[in-house]
Amino acid sequence: MNQIIRITKESGIPLVGLVFIGCIDRGTNLLQIRPTSFCNLNCTFCSVDSGAYSTTHPVSYEVEINYLMQWVKEIVEYKGPGVEANFDSVGEILTYPNFLQLVEETVKLENVSKISMQTNGTLLSKNNIDKLEKLGMGQINLSINSLNNEKAKLFSGTQDYDVQHILEMAEIISKSKIQLLLAPVFMPGVNDSDIEDIIQLAQKLNAKLGIQKYEIYKYGRQHKPAKHINWWKFYKQIEQWEKKYNTRLKLTVEDMRIEKRKRLPQIFEKGEKITVEVKAPGWVKGQMIGVSKNRAISINNCKRNMNDKVNVKILENKNEIYLAEEI
Repeated sequence: MNQIIRITKESGIPLVGLVFIGCIDRGTNLLQIRPTSFCNLNCTFCSVDSGAYSTTHPVSYEVEINYLMQWVKEIVEYKGPGVEANFDSVGEILTYPNFLQLVEETVKLENVSKISMQTNGTLLSKNNIDKLEKLGMGQINLSINSLNNEKAKLFSGTQDYDVQHILEMAEIISKSKIQLLLAPVFMPGVNDSDIEDIIQLAQKLNAKLGIQKYEIYKYGRQHKPAKHINWWKFYKQIEQWEKKYNTRLKLTVEDMRIEKRKRLPQIFEKGEKITVEVKAPGWVKGQMIGVSKNRAISINNCKRNMNDKVNVKILENKNEIYLAEEI
C-alpha cells in the first residue's frame, strides 16, 4: 500500500492546479471533479499507471468532502448556469467513501444542470445505482473493453474482475432514468472483435458509445501486443464500424452538449519564475506539491522538506494544470 495523503483545508493545498486531484476547468461548461486518486484495478493499458501495483505513483490522495465542496461551489458560481458536474478520477471514482454525499450536495447547486460520472463498474450495485438515479445522476460512462471474461480479466490486471457483473450493472443502468454510455478503449490487434461485441451491446441496451483511442503516455502502461495507430487510421476504422452496424459512432462536442465557457483566470504564465511553499509529496516519484497564489503546482525533481520555500520555473500551464521545475 502506498502513502495516503488526505487533503483538507488545513493541508493548505488548493484544489486547482493538479491533474490528479481537485477540480479541472477546461474552459467549457463541463467541470471535472476528482475527489480521489485510488484505483481498485491495474489495467494493462492504463494511461496514468494507476492502481495498487503502480511503479510511478508512490502516493494516493483523498480530498475531505467539505473542503472539496467549498471549491466546487465557488467554481460553479463563477462559471454560471448550465454547468455539468463530471465526477471522474485518475483511478476509480467509487473508491471515494463519500461519493453519494458528494453527488447529493453537488446536484443542489443552482448553476449545475447535469451530473455525470466515469466508472469501471466493479463497485456498482443495484443499490447504489438506485440511489444515484434518485439523486439525479444524468449519465454514467462505463469502461468495458471486452465481453470475454478471460480477456477482460487480463485487461483489468486482476483475476477478481467479473465481466458478468459489469454486464448486469449495464442492464440495470439502461432500465433506469440514467443515460448509459459504454466507453471501451480500442487496442488494435488485441480487442477488435471485442469492440464489435460492445457496439452490438450498446445497440441492445440503447446506450451511447464512446470508443477511445489507445494511446501511449510517458507515465502510462503499455499493452504491448496492441498496435499504436494514428488518428486517421482510428477514424477510418470507426467509419467502417459505422457502416457495418448502421450506427453513428463519432461523438462530437455537440453530442456531449459541451459548450465554451469563461475559464478560471490563469495565474501563472509558461516560463514564469515564482517562489512556492512545499506542502506534500507529488503524485509522481521525484515530484513535490508546491503552493502559490491559491494554486497547487507539481514540481519535478524536487527533494525539499515540507514548508520549504522553493524557486521554480513554470513549464506547463494549460487549463491551469501547473507543472514546474526547481531553479
